[in-house]
Amino acid sequence: MSRYLNAIITLVIFAIFLKLGSVDSVQAKLQIDQKELAIGMALATFGSLLGLQLFSFESPNHDDRPPIKLGINLGGAVVPLVFLLHFFNLQPPATMDMIILTLLVTAVVYPMTRVDRKRGMIVYLFGAVVFAAVGALLLDPENYLVLAYSAAVLGTLIGGDLLHLPQIKKLAEQRANTIIIGGGGVLDAIFLSGLLAMMTAETMQQMHFL
Repeated sequence: MSRYLNAIITLVIFAIFLKLGSVDSVQAKLQIDQKELAIGMALATFGSLLGLQLFSFESPNHDDRPPIKLGINLGGAVVPLVFLLHFFNLQPPATMDMIILTLLVTAVVYPMTRVDRKRGMIVYLFGAVVFAAVGALLLDPENYLVLAYSAAVLGTLIGGDLLHLPQIKKLAEQRANTIIIGGGGVLDAIFLSGLLAMMTAETMQQMHFL
């Protein structure tokens, strides 16, 4: 039920951004069209069904349980990172700005993420989106879109997933013995955090909030 509610809320938010003209403005500034954006979202959605196993390791308890597998979700991690590299090629942000803002977003996302036995990782995006958008506008008023997207995606991936690997590992030992980076509840968060951060930054810039 909550998943459907999150989807509805996300659609409403994007409808508001579309009404405000933020979506068209972002597409124009990044030189991407609606087709490319739609393809990206479709890849993220259908890619969520696919995971690539990286390696496996034995349970630390040395019992008879099968090895714990570590993999990466194509839609939840690979697609957002491909978009990140694409944006970098168009308008690369300053390295130091990127590091600073990514660390800030990571610090915000980490305590706002929790592990649920049934739903996996649950990430609350509000902090990542707002801090990435505001931070990008303050650090680089000329190239804030790519900076906001990059910091939101990397901060959510690191703070919402990688830094919680010990907890995910314990959950994997109790359940399916599989750890998927970018999956288990983080899937929508990583991709959406970047898109929403860009739209939020663009809306704030247009309304001269900063």
